[in-house]
Amino acid sequence: MKLLKPIILFSAVAVFIFSCKKTEEDNNNNNGGSSKTKLELLTQKNWKVSSLVSSGTDIWGTFLVEACNKDNQYRFRTDDSLSLYDMSSKCSPSDPDSSVSIYKFYNNNTQLILNVKLTSTNTLNDTADIVELSETLLKINAEYSSVPATISFIHP
Repeated sequence: MKLLKPIILFSAVAVFIFSCKKTEEDNNNNNGGSSKTKLELLTQKNWKVSSLVSSGTDIWGTFLVEACNKDNQYRFRTDDSLSLYDMSSKCSPSDPDSSVSIYKFYNNNTQLILNVKLTSTNTLNDTADIVELSETLLKINAEYSSVPATISFIHP
């Protein structure tokens, strides 16, 4: 009987510790701690590229990417369509204000199949690994102009 009380106490503490740990892991399930699904996080607002890092160098802010591409915005829709909005700075006056391409979650929502025009001359047609998807950041690993790159998107 003397052993019964410590065993019950130990069991209760162990259950409490493990249940807290599981809840914490569930909340941080690569959604930045958000209770929203990945689809909800992806489709809630427009995104724009904030960095494009290749071989350790962020080329998005350099002369290698034309200024007219840096204000483009992207809107993932729940019907798997992806709208590109060519904002006020256009590369050519004849460029459309918007265009539509496709995307699809893949591999248990850890990847995106993309076919999207990133700039006036470059299209991303790749299966991209989702590095991070949160309320404020979408970060993917993909090939940009046949070069592996990490592309980060933020809300404008």
